[in-house]
Amino acid sequence: MTDVDARPLAQALAETREAFVAALAGADADEIASLYTADATLLPPDAAPISGREAIGRFWRAGLDAGIVALRLEVARVDDDTRLAYELGSYELRLEPGAAETIVDRGSYVLVHARQADGSWHRCVEIFTPGG
Repeated sequence: MTDVDARPLAQALAETREAFVAALAGADADEIASLYTADATLLPPDAAPISGREAIGRFWRAGLDAGIVALRLEVARVDDDTRLAYELGSYELRLEPGAAETIVDRGSYVLVHARQADGSWHRCVEIFTPGG
């Protein structure tokens, strides 16, 4: 495979992470979905697995409609091989549901990235759990 994207892994994943946080802050579920592989799986807490980019986009649209306004990710570790990389860390998710008080959810996450043919990295498996 030709390495079209020669950025260091940490930089490439940081840029992907920043794009996700920015899309969430911009309430852009389509952009969020574009950061996942076509066959990605999302494992949200207390819910069945969600498979496929379109279904994941609908999940995030529902979250944005419910009041998600911000996300902060703190990376604790990143590792990779030639086609997969993972990161684990903690998150802080802010929801402002209409007239109700702001809700802040904190927890842990694991995210697996898959290297694409163009050398970019997309999310392929993600799990997050509150209480971290």
